[in-house]
Amino acid sequence: MSDSHYDLAIIGAGPGGYVSAIRAAHHGLRVALVDPNPPGGVCLHTGCIPTKTMVASVDLLRQAQQSSQWAVSIAQAEAQLASIVERRQKVVTKLAAGVQNLIDKNGVDYFSGRGRLKSPTEIEVIDGEDNVTQTLANPRAIILATGSRPTELPIAPHDGARILNSNDLLTLTDLPPRLLILGGGYIGCEFASIFAALGSEVTVLEAEPRLLPGMDPDLCDFLRRGFKRQNITVRLNETVQTASATAEGVTVQLANETLEGTHLLIAVGRTPNTEDLGLDAAGVALDGRAISVNEFLQTNVSGIHAIGDVTGKMQLAHVATAQGRVVVDNLIANKNEARMNYDEVPAAVFTHPEIATIGLTEAEAEARGIPIRMGRFPFAAIGKALAQGETDGFVKLIAHAETGKLLGGHILGGHAAELIGQITLAIKLNATAEQLTETIFAHPTLSEAILEAAESLFGQATHLPKARKR
Repeated sequence: MSDSHYDLAIIGAGPGGYVSAIRAAHHGLRVALVDPNPPGGVCLHTGCIPTKTMVASVDLLRQAQQSSQWAVSIAQAEAQLASIVERRQKVVTKLAAGVQNLIDKNGVDYFSGRGRLKSPTEIEVIDGEDNVTQTLANPRAIILATGSRPTELPIAPHDGARILNSNDLLTLTDLPPRLLILGGGYIGCEFASIFAALGSEVTVLEAEPRLLPGMDPDLCDFLRRGFKRQNITVRLNETVQTASATAEGVTVQLANETLEGTHLLIAVGRTPNTEDLGLDAAGVALDGRAISVNEFLQTNVSGIHAIGDVTGKMQLAHVATAQGRVVVDNLIANKNEARMNYDEVPAAVFTHPEIATIGLTEAEAEARGIPIRMGRFPFAAIGKALAQGETDGFVKLIAHAETGKLLGGHILGGHAAELIGQITLAIKLNATAEQLTETIFAHPTLSEAILEAAESLFGQATHLPKARKR
């Protein structure tokens, strides 16, 4: 069966694909969306939502265990992993039903099957037995949004029982007594924070000199100290030689030492899903394992775009959504006006405390030859933070030394992922640090730390002692 009347055909129904489909439908385009699984992608089913649901349970457990600090007595505070998993699945199921309803209500045609390019202008829909059930021919535009999967390591053969990826870890209902985590990026750090709070003995192994490589070093150093207080062992500059499952657990061989645990999580990144996508048949070029795209998310083949993790850019759900918006907006306008600016993309790590960041770090600004000034303010000097018992952390702002334009914002502390939105908006609107200091922030709120960090850029933070001149 063939259909040649679609304005837009999308392979992949994750947060990039399904949001692009709905947005295009809002503008009257006829849209086909192809995916073998229910809509929502990794983010909804095995990524953002499941892990953040677990984080919510763990945060409540942590507060209950420390309730005496709030002058509240809770006799017993404990959590069962199986019950957390059950609640998590209820959240995912409810959201998945909501996404499917949105797709249906907006008139998007959903094809359950694997999408593959037959040519630069045709998509085949393939069922579980590798039969072609549908051919979508000559849409005005095609979007490839097939996402990514956990990267596997030959030195640590994945078995799903003892040597796990992030998908496997989410299926556990019995708490791993001794969890080793290979990789100190955002996935490894989030799971370390979750399982340590639940009672696992956690060790993080990272090959780089610090956790969260690529992020602001001040954030990374502060997080490492926080992990130490949470009894999470962090081993930096460690290279794993081999890892193997045993009857009792797993053995990890380092350069000069052997570690043993009950489980090993491999968290060394994600690999774009480009296999068996028909890229060769369509002539779509790769950049390594990822699909090569320009700032308009165009591939080298006219009419074919790619968004999300499969592009190898910032592997974040909201990046996929933003990239999809660029494609759809340009398709509607019939010209290239919208484009991606990755300096305006926030990122969050849901550890304890949370981390959120946007824009340039000091090192990145220096590499670009941009003169900067830096301001910083601790949550310990914020009344709302003290009242809530969330005094760990700080807000750090980076601005152009001459124009004052905000270039970056970095937060470690309670609700950092929510607070970063204010700095994101300021950067998007090309605001200056001075304009931030002239903005009225509600009191008492944690966001006052943003105001004070802006003031500190000028050496005028109200609630920090000013250094005496000699």
